[in-house]
Parts: sequence; structure tokens; C-alpha cells
Amino acid sequence: MKPSGWWWLLSVYVTCFHPSLILAIKRIIVNYSSQNLSSVPPGLKPSTEDLDLSLNRIQALTAKDFITTPRLHFLNLSWNILENIDMDAFKSTPALEILDLSHNRLQNLLDQPYLLKTGRLQLLDLSSNLFSIMALGREFSTLKHLQWLGLSAKSISNQDFTYIDNITLKTLFVNANGLQRYEENSLTEVRSEKAIIALSKSDLDIAIAVDVFEAFKEVEFTLVDSGMKVIQQIHHREILRTVSLEISKVKTTWHVLTSCVNTILQSTIRQLSFSDLTLTKMKDGMPLSTSRMLDSFSTTRASVTEFLFDQKELYDFIINMPARNVSLTQTPIIFMTCPLVVSQIEVLDLSDCTLTENIFSIDPDTECSTLRNLVKLVLKGNNLKLLRPLTSRIHLMDSLQYIDLSQNTLTYSEEQGKCVWPPKVVQLDLSLNGFDQSVFKCLPDSIRILNLRNNRVTSVPSDLRVLDDLRALDLMDNRLLDLPTCQAFPNLQKLSIRSNSVHSPFPGALETCPHLEDLDLSRNPFICTCALREFAALIKDRSMRPRGETLGLTLGHWPEGYRCSFPESWSNSLLEDFYLPEISCNAWILAITILIPTITLIVAVSLLCNRLDVPWYLKMIWKWTRAKHNAITSQRKSEDLEGLCFHAFVSYSQKNADWVKSQFLPKLEGDYSLRVCHHERDFIPGKTIVQNILRCIEQSRRCVFVLSSHFVQSEWCHYELYFANHQRVTRGMDSIILILLEPLPLYLIPSKYYQLKAMMSRRTYLEWPQEGAKQKLFWANLRAALQADLPSPAEREE
Repeated sequence: MKPSGWWWLLSVYVTCFHPSLILAIKRIIVNYSSQNLSSVPPGLKPSTEDLDLSLNRIQALTAKDFITTPRLHFLNLSWNILENIDMDAFKSTPALEILDLSHNRLQNLLDQPYLLKTGRLQLLDLSSNLFSIMALGREFSTLKHLQWLGLSAKSISNQDFTYIDNITLKTLFVNANGLQRYEENSLTEVRSEKAIIALSKSDLDIAIAVDVFEAFKEVEFTLVDSGMKVIQQIHHREILRTVSLEISKVKTTWHVLTSCVNTILQSTIRQLSFSDLTLTKMKDGMPLSTSRMLDSFSTTRASVTEFLFDQKELYDFIINMPARNVSLTQTPIIFMTCPLVVSQIEVLDLSDCTLTENIFSIDPDTECSTLRNLVKLVLKGNNLKLLRPLTSRIHLMDSLQYIDLSQNTLTYSEEQGKCVWPPKVVQLDLSLNGFDQSVFKCLPDSIRILNLRNNRVTSVPSDLRVLDDLRALDLMDNRLLDLPTCQAFPNLQKLSIRSNSVHSPFPGALETCPHLEDLDLSRNPFICTCALREFAALIKDRSMRPRGETLGLTLGHWPEGYRCSFPESWSNSLLEDFYLPEISCNAWILAITILIPTITLIVAVSLLCNRLDVPWYLKMIWKWTRAKHNAITSQRKSEDLEGLCFHAFVSYSQKNADWVKSQFLPKLEGDYSLRVCHHERDFIPGKTIVQNILRCIEQSRRCVFVLSSHFVQSEWCHYELYFANHQRVTRGMDSIILILLEPLPLYLIPSKYYQLKAMMSRRTYLEWPQEGAKQKLFWANLRAALQADLPSPAEREE
């Protein structure tokens, strides 16, 4: 029986230990499992508390292996080939509480001296080793805190457990697989509340069963034979201490199972459970005995190998079980019958099956009326789809208070009809279904706690009937857009709207909830704008009031769970820190604040312009522009190449000069015989830079701009672009060509390059490709754009 890693050990730990110890499981485990290690890895961190070394090939533990881990709490060494453990191996681990050494090659239980250094151990598993006898050594007597002990050997005898007779365990696990000899009364010496026995499927199992029924209050048998002979021993025992019996991993017939259940029902056992049960030959079942009442009867993961059998017989056997708590879970049943007589069942758990809303139905006109004592009904994880018919199935269960219908595909609409609930339902779990807001019109009047997590509710209707008894409402993980009011829930005390789509809650909603004490609005995408100011101030005020004070409120997950999602300036900021000044949200104050300075500035500028004759200058510029425009439009429309000396003027940043000199100029001037105006060569000495730029632009047919992140940082490049754009307007033709040497997002371009931004957004530009195959097309396109028959070059100006 090979456990699936250390999770098996932890599951046992959960069931056996105090809740305060279970919190330790939440720590992160340092995992070296299945690493083919031959020894404990060196250099373990001193902070290591939980270490998994299972499924390796470690043969020995030395005194230095754990010297660096004084805080070690959990150690799993199962499924190795351990043969020797140094007596000082755990000298440096005083906090060790869980030690799993199962499935190794240890050979002598009398000689385990390393246990002398493990005085705080609470769980020790030594099962599935090579022990010949189960005689425990003297060192076991020092384990005063031990609560769970796992053992196995070829022989079990009286006196084997002498050294732990002063220790009271919570659980003793004995793996009898491979057991060859068992002496009667051997296990009766052990003081433990529970015994878990993995049976050997041999005649020795009967002797073991006799002893455990006599010695332990709780017994679990696993790997039971098909005849379930160990159960039949209950018939022959006058003294039976066991009150709780669990049977797991058994394959048997319907006849044997029903016989064994009847045998148990005639004993003093009060709790009976089956898990991983496989049934064959579904015939010859024994009638159910009702001579005694069980506290609980549960079956988990049951299956039937036959395809055709009387399913009603199986369902009747379960539902008529004389038990107060009946559970049939993780089993593919599609129906459950109604008890033949008034049942004493108080808790019925049929979760994780394949039941439909026809459950308990007798006929279309008759509903089940014999489950009148049922208080709690769990139907989660089934195939339930329609809520209204389901309420009809259960409405005669007069004592029903708690109903769990979660993890189904339930829906409700008014077309289904009016819901009819049992009269005393106080807690209803409808989470993880497909309900929308219509579900609020199908609720029991007596409801106190309502769970609607993970549904499709977008709002709470305003026309609901008043639910005076509702105290707690959980709407987590729905689609709510706003905070619901409490008009239909006047006495609501606890409300959860965590993880919805609430952006800007309406503050007035909280004023309708005078009794609200706990509110969870965390993990909503709050839009931190003016609309949220009032609500943010309100919840901060109410969260700081004492709980007993009027309108005092406890906010779940405050403040970490309340963050702004928009705008970007407030994104991921805590709602606790959100603040906007009054001027930002009051339109009148904002208008006055803006208008007064604006009017003052306009008056001042007007007076200054009038004093400096600015209107006259503007009038002259306007006339000059009109004249220039008329001169341009009067020219003939065909391109005039007269006076042009160059095919192109190239403008670039000095940091991109290498590309221009090594790629651009050789290609255009050498291969294509084009004339390019290059400032290092064609600028005339003695003239200003601006004069040279203007002359080159005027004498060039095209202006080529090599764009990059360096280009937009250059002042001269800015001037050249400005003059070229002005020349384009003057000529009345498109003379600018843009080459993108590297990616240049628009947001990286400074605001002063607004002309460049406009060009890039509406013009086609050439991108320089890095691949050699694409560069030929690049040069061809550029040549086509620049090629023209220019007149012979004129003499340069001196």
C-alpha cells in the first residue's frame, strides 16, 4: 500500500491532532522528494521547518545531516532504503514532532537509539520496514508526547508494547500485510483511542479483530477480504469496547454487506462508515434490522460492478438505515427513495453524487412525508438544475433547518412557479450555481443565513417581500454593480460583496442598513473619482467607530483589500489613502477658479497687445501669407525642377551618422547615382547653419529624415524638420520622406514635435529592416521616391 507522497501522512495528522498543531501544516515544505538522492543534501537552511526527502535512495542518516536545521518540525523519509540511523542524527532537531520512516529497511525495533533525542515527537511511522518482531525498545518509553504510532512486523507477541504502556496514544496504525504470527491479546496492551489495521487477508485477521474490538473505542479496517470475516467476530464477543467502526478498501457482495451491517446493528457500535466500497452480485440482500439505532452511518466512494440490478433495493437500504446521521457521498447514484416509515434521520448527506430534482419523489402527486425529523440536508455537487421542483420534494420535511444545495447548476425563474419551502429553514447554501437576481423571489420566509456565492447576481431587486429574519447574506464572487439596499432585509447584520464589479457604491445604501455590523466590500474594482469620495469617507468614518456604537461597522479585509483600479494615477492605491480636494469635484468652484484667472489674463494680454501694436503686425503677416498663397497657386501644377541641385537633403542625429555614412550615402550616391545634400560636405563655410539648412532644403527635391530616439532629442533636427515642412507648404507638393531607423512610439516624441506626430499618424514612412533580404525592397522604394531628372548642377554659392 504505497501512499501518494507526504500528503497521506498529513491527512492522518489532520485527523489525529489538536487544531493548534494543524496550523503548522500551512508552512511551506522544502521538497526534495523523488530526486534520486543517496544522502541528505548538505547546506539545509536553518529556517527549514518542514522537509520532504521521500522516494529517494538514502541508506543512512549521520549525526551531521540535520545539524543546520534546529527548527525542523516535520521530516518525511518514507520510501527510501534506510538501514542505519546514527543515535545522534536528531540531536540538533529538538522541535521535531512528525517523523515518517515508513517503507525503508530498518531491521530491529529493539534498537532505535536515535529516538532518545526526539522527546517531542507526536507522530512516528515505522511501518513497512524489515522488522521481524514488533518488540519495542526501551527508548520508546521516552516519547511522552506521542499521539500517532505506525508499526509493522512479521510477528506480534505479548509484551511487545511493554515500554509504551505508560503512553496513551490517539491512533495506533498496524500494517499486518506480511504478518506471519500473531499471539492473542497482543494488541490489548496498547493504550490508544483508535486503531487502524491494514489487514493481511489471512486467518490471522480474525485474531487481530477479536483483540481490537475488545481494546479500542474506534477501529478502522482497511484491505478487508471479500467475506468480511473480521466483522462476523462481533457476533461472538461478549465484551465489545468499539463504538466507531470504519471499513475501507473492500470488495464484497450485496449479501455479505447487508449481513455485516445487520450484525453491526445488533452490537454496541454506534458509528459505522464504509469508504472505497465495491459491490458485486447485487442479489440475496438481507432485510435491514432495526433493533438498534446508530449515531451515524456513512458510505464514501461506493460503486457497483453489475449493470442491471434492483436499484430501489439499494436506495431503500440506505434511506431506511436506523441512524440519526446518514451519509452517502462521492457515489454515482441518480435517485434516492423516500423512507417507508417515519425516519429518525436528522442529518442526511448525499453530496457529490448525480442526483436530480426528482429525489425523494414517490409519484407526480405525492411527495415524501416520512423525513419529518430531518434537520440538515446536504445535496451539494449533484446534477440539480431547477430550484422550484426541488422545493416541492422537500417541503413536507417539517423539521428541516439547514439545506446545502451548493455546487450544482441550479437556476430559478418565475416561469417555474412559486417556491414552497419547509417552514423552519434558517440556513440555505446556494453557492456555486447559476442563479441570477430572480432567486430572491424564491427564498423561505424563515431564512436567517443565505449563501449565494459564485452565482450570476447583478443586482438585488427592489420589489422583494420583506425577509425580517435574514441576518447574514453572502454575495461574494457575483456580478453586482452597486451596493444593495436593506429595504427587504431590515435586520441584516452581515453582508459580503467581496469580488464583484462594484465601481462607485451608492452611499445611501448603507443608511438603509441600521443593524449592519460586518461588511466585506474587498477586491472590487473601485473607480477612484469624485463619485467615490462620499462613499470612501463614509466607510472610513464608520469603520473607525466602536462596534457597539450606532452605525459602527467592521469592514472585512480592511484596508488591504480595498484598492483603486482607475484612474491610472490612483491605480492599486489603498482606498484608505484616496483623497480628492473639493475643488476637483465641485463644478462651480472649479469654474470660478478657472474663469477669474482666465478673464484677468485675457484682459492683460489685450491691453499689452494694443500698446505694442500687435494687431497691426498680425494684419501685415496675414496679408503677406495671402499674397504668398496666391503666388503659389498661380504657378503651373506640374513639378518645377528648375533650380534644384540635389535629389534629397538628409537630416539625421549625429548619433546615427554611422548608418548614414556606411549605408545611406554609398547606396544612393554610389549604386543609384543620386545627388544627396550632406551637411558635412555641402554646407558652405562662412554662412550660418540656418542659412545653409534653408539653402539645402530649397535646392533639394526631397527632404529625408532619419528618425530615431536620438532624432527627437536634437534641436537642429527639429529646426530642419520645421523648415522642411514650411518649404513643403511653400512649394505645394509633398517633399518630405520619413525613414524609421528604429521603433519610435508616439508617446516618446516630445510635444514640440507635434508636426512629426501628425506626419507619422497620417503618412506612410519607410522602416529600415534588419534582415538583408528585405533591405533590397527598402532601397528600391526609396530610390523610386527620390528618382527625378534634375538639371545639371549649378555652381555653388560662394
